[in-house]
Amino acid sequence: MAKILVQEEPRGASELIEIAVASGATQVTLPDVPQLRNQGDQVIVIKSIRLITAKVLSNAPTLGTATTSLTDLKKMSLILYSQGWEKGHLIPLLVLNDVCDSDSTAATTIPYRTSSTRLNDWTDVDWNKSKLMFSSGTSASGASACLLEVEYQRFQKSGGQYYPIDK
Repeated sequence: MAKILVQEEPRGASELIEIAVASGATQVTLPDVPQLRNQGDQVIVIKSIRLITAKVLSNAPTLGTATTSLTDLKKMSLILYSQGWEKGHLIPLLVLNDVCDSDSTAATTIPYRTSSTRLNDWTDVDWNKSKLMFSSGTSASGASACLLEVEYQRFQKSGGQYYPIDK
């Protein structure tokens, strides 16, 4: 009997955001991401955000810094601004992880969801107004890079309508 694999939806365009976290930081502003910013008649729609842990990528590709540890990830939340207001308030970072790990010890097992965290087609995300927050009274135990993969779709406005650029 032949097996047919059906993907829920094809993988769309994505961008990896590398967020430098300084040792002792209590909050970190996200960097501006031009690829994920509306420009002219082009609109960027954010489909999902996925946390990339050290079990997936040990170091940030361009920063070279070690990926943020599980100890620090457990203390971090994400605040996202979209369309001029704080649309995502204190989203625990670990709920953005959709990769299962098979460690047998609870101390190193990273919690995960069975699917990526889908957003309801957010637009006009203000990345450099958004930030990572450490829980009150805590801070980064060392310098690291928090990695977020953002899946998005681009639309072009033409004649009052928006048409997808990426398929």
